[in-house]
Amino acid sequence: MTAPSRLLQQCFQEALSGAPELLARCADSAIASLQAAEKASKEVAQRDRLALAWWGLLQNKIQWGRTFADHLRDALMASPEANTSRPALLSESPSLLSLVEDDAVNESLESARLVHSLMPVLEQQLGVLDALMSSVIGLQTVQAERNPMRPSVFVRALRELMSSAESEPEVRALWLRHMGDALGRELQKLYERVALILQRANVQEAGYRVRLVEDAGASTRSGGLSTRSGGLGLSSRAAGLGVSRNSQWQDVGDSGHSGHHSPSWSRADQLPPMQSLARMQPGEDHQVFHEFLNKGGQHFDRHLTPDYYEQVSEELAAIEAFAAIPVLDESMILEQQTQYRDLPVVDRPAREIGISSQLSHKAWGTYAAAHERSRVLMHLKQKAQRVSQAVGLDLVRTLVGQVASDPLLLGPVREAVVALEPALLRLAMANPRFFNEDQHPARRLIESVAQRSFKFNDEFTEEFNSFFQPVQKAFNELNATATREPEPFADVLAELRAGWEAQDQKELALQDNSLQSIRYAEERQAMADQIAWDLSQRPDVENVPGVILDFLYGPWSLVIASARLGAPDGEADPGGYRKVVSNLLWSVKKEVTLKRPKELFAMVPGMLATLHAGLDMLGKTRDETKPFFDALMRLHQPVLGLRRARIRADASQSGLPQFEGSGAMPLDDIPSSMSMELDETLPATAEQRKPKPRAQPWLGKRELEAAGFEDTMPTDHGDLEETQVLARASADDSQAASLAEEAEPENINAAATLAGLREGDWVDLYSHREWLRAQLIWASSKGTLFMFVSRGGRPHSMTKRSCERLIASRLLRPVNAQGVVKKALDAMVADPPGQLKRVSEPA
Repeated sequence: MTAPSRLLQQCFQEALSGAPELLARCADSAIASLQAAEKASKEVAQRDRLALAWWGLLQNKIQWGRTFADHLRDALMASPEANTSRPALLSESPSLLSLVEDDAVNESLESARLVHSLMPVLEQQLGVLDALMSSVIGLQTVQAERNPMRPSVFVRALRELMSSAESEPEVRALWLRHMGDALGRELQKLYERVALILQRANVQEAGYRVRLVEDAGASTRSGGLSTRSGGLGLSSRAAGLGVSRNSQWQDVGDSGHSGHHSPSWSRADQLPPMQSLARMQPGEDHQVFHEFLNKGGQHFDRHLTPDYYEQVSEELAAIEAFAAIPVLDESMILEQQTQYRDLPVVDRPAREIGISSQLSHKAWGTYAAAHERSRVLMHLKQKAQRVSQAVGLDLVRTLVGQVASDPLLLGPVREAVVALEPALLRLAMANPRFFNEDQHPARRLIESVAQRSFKFNDEFTEEFNSFFQPVQKAFNELNATATREPEPFADVLAELRAGWEAQDQKELALQDNSLQSIRYAEERQAMADQIAWDLSQRPDVENVPGVILDFLYGPWSLVIASARLGAPDGEADPGGYRKVVSNLLWSVKKEVTLKRPKELFAMVPGMLATLHAGLDMLGKTRDETKPFFDALMRLHQPVLGLRRARIRADASQSGLPQFEGSGAMPLDDIPSSMSMELDETLPATAEQRKPKPRAQPWLGKRELEAAGFEDTMPTDHGDLEETQVLARASADDSQAASLAEEAEPENINAAATLAGLREGDWVDLYSHREWLRAQLIWASSKGTLFMFVSRGGRPHSMTKRSCERLIASRLLRPVNAQGVVKKALDAMVADPPGQLKRVSEPA
């Protein structure tokens, strides 16, 4: 069996591209129906079965959305006999019925009932589609059972999908039964779209069919037509759909030539057939391109033969024949481009775009039509003189297709590369290997536009539109120049970069404050750690209470560092903050101060003023510092109590009366630090005496706000609490919860993913109920603090633990923004013979 016609491929692709959404809506409808049936049921056993059914459907819905298209593709490509309903086969042989279990028979009957119930609903749309499909597959009369997209095909795909997830036939039968209404509505819409594709391609109903090609040879030479895209379909497009050459759907005139599409160059001097080089569809395999780009050889300099030019003429004639077929209008193109606009950006499927795609005429003018781009290719092949030029043209077309299939690039960017194909093809005439030159202006232009586009993850935003409009204008101008020289590409790139740099300067000005704040905090913390170590080497820290050492090694080291960073060079002790350390340590040594109370009384007011001034400079509030000063007062209490006792004794000896409000108290009532056994009076432990470098810098309130921390406050002694960026915004968000649940089975190594991030890398970040494209612009030297910046210079800072948690929950997703052109070239030369490598999906 052979591959389906290009037109039929387009119909299949319409069904496959919408398969995930079709299944999701059917599943949601079935879940609601099963839940309603459960509530209405009065039998416990029945209620349990219904509950089990809707719960299982809910659990499988997300996974099915990924795999339903594969099952549907298999069903579409199967022979008509394979799609015959199983109940019909069983009923023909009573002996066969005896060999099948009752549950299997019941399930088959349930499938037949579902197909039967769909027929009245789809009668109008299916009647038109049956007639059109019969014409497409070459039948003279309508044969509904030969329609490859009849309802039983979709039911069969659903059954196969369900069988892979559920072993109980009764549950599968319930699923099918309750999906019926929604499936009918979805097929109505699909059949209307497919019928419109066929009608726009001038396909008439069976009996009045208009052939889509002039003759079998033309179809073979051109590779067939994709009416939906308005251009010429390629076998690589069929491979992308999983189309097998063992399918029943015959591509007119395609047999007998497949061998020429994948020539094998077993020897370096062996040339492919000249007719293969003359086709619109590139016939070279990965070995040819690898040899051409990396080794070259005299055989590429050989002249083209007359057979080559004859084939080119035939290809041009085929293009003119296909150019008369109507293409999609602007409204349908716009609908196709915006159909997933309401989905979250990370859940939107990548629009399929390739060299055969029809683009917007409003955006790209003449070259929006695929046959116009193919016409440029063939006119250039007609002017080519050497094999290297023909191979170079095919290289450009293949690479454009590779870049256009990269799902990491937004749809408009991939369309722009496809639209630029004519200008790139002209360059290949003068320099067939220009794409292999890293510094060639055309390659740098495409790479620069692609890399710049990674700033955006949503093609429908004003920010992306402001970026893309100059690119679109520049690409159209390059096509209009019709030059073979690289200078215009360099000029365009210089102009675009000038505009980008002007925008970047504005964003950098907004980022500067945030970045300076967090860099300053890191520098201050490093200096504070060194100061804390120096303080720990002082001899007077022996037997000092732990609360005092915690204060000195924490907040006060930050105060000294902050004063030093802000003071002019050469100033030894700005603010006197280092000097006050000696006074503080002396003031808490009870055995000394009890003997010299007057010195303590004279010292305390100035010392407290200096401590308050330093902490105020750091941004500490009085509420934050109150616990420390209360502890300090209790450490000074023995001397204060001694003073009050002495005053009371002097008053007693002088015979002066004591008043109630005097505050005096009996000597026995004076609190003793020894008897109270307060924690702050205990000497520091061995662990407290050794300061530990902070894992991450301390930031004050203003610095936290400038750096983009949310719901984060420092602790009393300078430890930065775990940052919960985005947590509040997404805690009650069902979508975030769904993403987190979906990520669990993937077993993401969040630590390894985070370790692989480098400054300049892009991520998709879920913030305040929207997905933002953000760039990592700073990471602390210890790798414990990170700052990302999203559009408009908006900062997002978080700790290592917060980053890992977001990665594990799929709320922070790295974007693989490696070189787009290099990736496409590597894919071209590294694939198995005869196949083009599809660019891999993001992790």
